[in-house]
Amino acid sequence: MYAITVFLAFLAYHVTARESDYCLANDNEPYLYFGTKSAYNFMHGNLKPELTCKPIQIFVISRHGTRYPGSKVIPKMKTLLNLRQQIVFNHEERKMGHLCEEDLQNFKFWQLDEHVREDMADFLSPQGEADLKELALRLREGFPSLLKPNDTSRMNSNYLFESTKTQRTEASMEAFIEGLFGSKNAVTPKTAPQNDTLLHANKNCPTWEEATNNEGYYTEVKKFNEGPEMQNVLVNVSRRLGFTENLTLDTVNIMYDMCRFEKAWRIEKVSTWCAAFSKNELRTLEYREDLNYYYYTGPGRDINAKLGCPPMKNMFEHFRKLEGDNYSEEPKGIFYFSHTVTLQTLATLLGIYDNHEKLLASNFKYMAKRQWRTTFVGPFATNFIAVFYKCNDTRSSNIHNKVLLHWAERIVQYEGCNVGLCDWEFLKQKLGKKADECNMDFCYNSGPSIKSNFSMLNLLFSFFALVSTFNQSFYI
Repeated sequence: MYAITVFLAFLAYHVTARESDYCLANDNEPYLYFGTKSAYNFMHGNLKPELTCKPIQIFVISRHGTRYPGSKVIPKMKTLLNLRQQIVFNHEERKMGHLCEEDLQNFKFWQLDEHVREDMADFLSPQGEADLKELALRLREGFPSLLKPNDTSRMNSNYLFESTKTQRTEASMEAFIEGLFGSKNAVTPKTAPQNDTLLHANKNCPTWEEATNNEGYYTEVKKFNEGPEMQNVLVNVSRRLGFTENLTLDTVNIMYDMCRFEKAWRIEKVSTWCAAFSKNELRTLEYREDLNYYYYTGPGRDINAKLGCPPMKNMFEHFRKLEGDNYSEEPKGIFYFSHTVTLQTLATLLGIYDNHEKLLASNFKYMAKRQWRTTFVGPFATNFIAVFYKCNDTRSSNIHNKVLLHWAERIVQYEGCNVGLCDWEFLKQKLGKKADECNMDFCYNSGPSIKSNFSMLNLLFSFFALVSTFNQSFYI
């Protein structure tokens, strides 16, 4: 009898173990690719300055570091406290659900971060400060001749700093300055203009906003939400957490946001809420965000490249002043701090992450190696770094102007450049015309042509779709 009891206990244990299809607590390589909410610490490359040439100027535009959620998301995150209790009840009382014991215990003791409150909405987090300080330190080590100043009296003329007028970008800029020079007060930043068409062009471009509202760019995301991949996510997550009926898309979205925000806030830990998802389900959710941004800010719409041109035009204006020998009036470093829309539309203009095939709701399984992947295009603190060099010709006394481009500290591999180091003349041929023709006049040309293809019914549908659940957590 004793032997039978032991056997049954053994069998019960292994049935339970089989039902726990995934145990996050025991995973030494958890999934970290969370689109625009990815932690920069895991996503950046290894900065490789070209040491055989003399750097003359560095041009940087960075997204703010890791922030807290927006005001629309915070109230929803608070509902997870009750959901957590229901998940524990499902497992312990109803004997339903498939979380392993370690993950269940983590749910039992999970608490909402004390900073997730309305008065901290969109504020930079401590990890966000660290993101920018560490970036500054790496740049300082990579370009000491530019960023280790000997003459502190010329700081404001040698270094240009500017951010958009938001707490998260201003605090990111301050953290970067402190990391670079040891004090937040080492330089005086330029005051952000009232109508910022350089770093916040999307907020000052009615035509782009109108096109975004009307063109139905979210159609593919809507199809994907209703398609088999996302429906499988809803079914699997609901069953894993012990629910007999499917959780809503809204609930799954907020669990996913908590999963990726918590990882970005505390990079040494994995969020309890990530245990709700398998790795395949996280890949599905990541693709959905890529699909959204592909049309919202990426190569899916021509207008996005137009919106991304002001920073590139600004870079060309500075770099053209370095062509000759007299460039003493130019700053050694130019640093801008902005948002994901600005960075992603710039990447779209530069053609860095353009796919040969469009991202669609129907081709998820064929896009595993897609170029447009917001985890790498636009994580927290992502950045574009361009360095202008003077290079000696080993075969003559000539000096050549060259430029090295990085995206998130990874070398941009343009065809026609030598391991990322491009002749300045080549870049002028490739991008100079776009820089010269860049203006924001199109932002104020909305009229019948924009609206002609849309009925009032479509306009109303677009309005309500824009305030729908999946959009509320994407764009801030």
